[in-house]
Amino acid sequence: MLSKRDFLSIFLMMVTLFFIFQFVQVVKDNENNYDVNDHVIEVGLKASDVEVKDADTCVWLVGDVNGGVGDAVRQWCTYTRQELKCFSEIPAPEFDSKVEAIVIDPTTCDILNKTDKIEELTKMGTTIIFGDLPDASYVDSDEKLKSLLGITKVVKTQVHVEGVQIFSGFLLGGETVYAADKSKPEEKKFEDLDLDIAWYDTGAATKTYIVGIMDENEVHPYDFPKMIWRKNYNGMFIYAVNGDYLKGMMGIGFLDAMLYDTKEYYVYPVVNANNVVFADFPALSEENSEKLKSIYGRNTRSFQKDIAWPGIISIAANNEICLTCFMNERYDYTGEAKSDEDDIKFYLQQFKELGGEAGRSLDTIGNVSLAQKSEDSRAFYTNAGINYRFNALYKNKWDDALKDVLETKETGIRTVVCGNRGQEQAISFCSENVTLQYITNKADEYSFKNALLYKSLLTSLGYTNLLVDMNQALWPENKDDEWQNFFDHLFSYITTYWSDRMVFDVTTVSESDARIRKMLSVKYSSEKQGDNTVVLHSSGADENYFVFRTHDKEIAKISGNAEYTRIEKDAYLLKVHTGETVITLKDSEETYKYDGSNK
Repeated sequence: MLSKRDFLSIFLMMVTLFFIFQFVQVVKDNENNYDVNDHVIEVGLKASDVEVKDADTCVWLVGDVNGGVGDAVRQWCTYTRQELKCFSEIPAPEFDSKVEAIVIDPTTCDILNKTDKIEELTKMGTTIIFGDLPDASYVDSDEKLKSLLGITKVVKTQVHVEGVQIFSGFLLGGETVYAADKSKPEEKKFEDLDLDIAWYDTGAATKTYIVGIMDENEVHPYDFPKMIWRKNYNGMFIYAVNGDYLKGMMGIGFLDAMLYDTKEYYVYPVVNANNVVFADFPALSEENSEKLKSIYGRNTRSFQKDIAWPGIISIAANNEICLTCFMNERYDYTGEAKSDEDDIKFYLQQFKELGGEAGRSLDTIGNVSLAQKSEDSRAFYTNAGINYRFNALYKNKWDDALKDVLETKETGIRTVVCGNRGQEQAISFCSENVTLQYITNKADEYSFKNALLYKSLLTSLGYTNLLVDMNQALWPENKDDEWQNFFDHLFSYITTYWSDRMVFDVTTVSESDARIRKMLSVKYSSEKQGDNTVVLHSSGADENYFVFRTHDKEIAKISGNAEYTRIEKDAYLLKVHTGETVITLKDSEETYKYDGSNK
């Protein structure tokens, strides 16, 4: 039995703890300036600053620029500041030292019985890349084409492989195998790479970068079907791509990897940004509440606050990511639900504490124009007394009306994130002052092709834009969409498959917007001086990021205010300022060189 003294002591202790916790919360609320967006970085670079004029190098595309290979080449030339020249058929050679590479797309250009013309192009001494190959039966009939490509034998016109292996030193991120583990049948669902390919044998003076994996008990690894390789043809390189790896966004990283492979060193600009976007969260209207109550026993507001948000916090904390959450004050225009202002402050405070950012979503269902949705959205936050600077908008699918809305109504917006890309560039300007960032991967949809796209984009742009579409959980159509299942996929995939960002930074979309502006407008060139010095010249923004790749060399020192971070052997991330950066190299300690001392 407690004495009066003990009871009074316990009571006073509880009161003291109560006031301490209340005081801490009051201080936290006062110090959390939730109405300020700290992630906005003013960069005065515009679309007109991106135009490539008097480029030092040029790329020829033989094929349709609107085809898959053409899509990749067009983006690649934009990002690496190269002039693009297109041909509908095999052109005559031009002895121009500016031509860096010739990319041939046999799927959109007829090359049958034109091998003699292709061989004429080899006299230019520039790299030739076959973005795809003709049908294997034709390749087998054209001895001269086989010679150009380094093919000694067409083993089979089609064979099924178990997976794909990329060797180290090609794409950034080291050696990678994309194959389902036979002991884990559930991994079969990840197989979406083209595993039915032509089986080519290659001979001397060839080097292989990607192979199709087969049973080693039946086929020696050296004889695995080749998927990407190069042929040294009279002192110049010809690359062959056996599959669809050089198409769309995925192809950009492969093009960079090939160009690096041909040079003593290779330097190119990157964004250095990894975003994780939560679209349509939080929903600020009581929409679809009956459905959510039937599943969780909670309405929309309570489901988001009590169930979804704690899970999102755990994802952010466990993976050290910066969230960008695109709030939607009203999604369903077919109903009568009204927007609720009560939770805005709570979420803005939460985003601030997590180092995240808020944007606005323009997604809707129902008969409402984009202009009306934009007007309703802006009016809602104004009436709620919210002064937060919304710097970014989200729209699941690009709408041509969006450009007019940005120019006439959303004049304060600096960047737009869109879900479905089509054949637009991964990053670009959608108007003079607004950047457009397309989603690169969906967080809950892992597959081998998606993983390879992720790896390729880190190689080419140092950039990814990962989407968590919260409408799936707020408007569930099946069991997989329900939060407990949706969250399981999110947490495990983000933690396991989407966690390798190499050395590239995590950012919010406003931070990546600033870096995209700088990357798209930078002008740069480089030159080798002596055996161990590279001089990089850059202008445009005050600072920029570059990937610098060498062969068996490492950075000994770098001049001025520049910084470097090692990505892997022979690859570095540079942060340089406008002007001249001198990079001094030395032989890599990881490379063994025979000096003849051991007889």
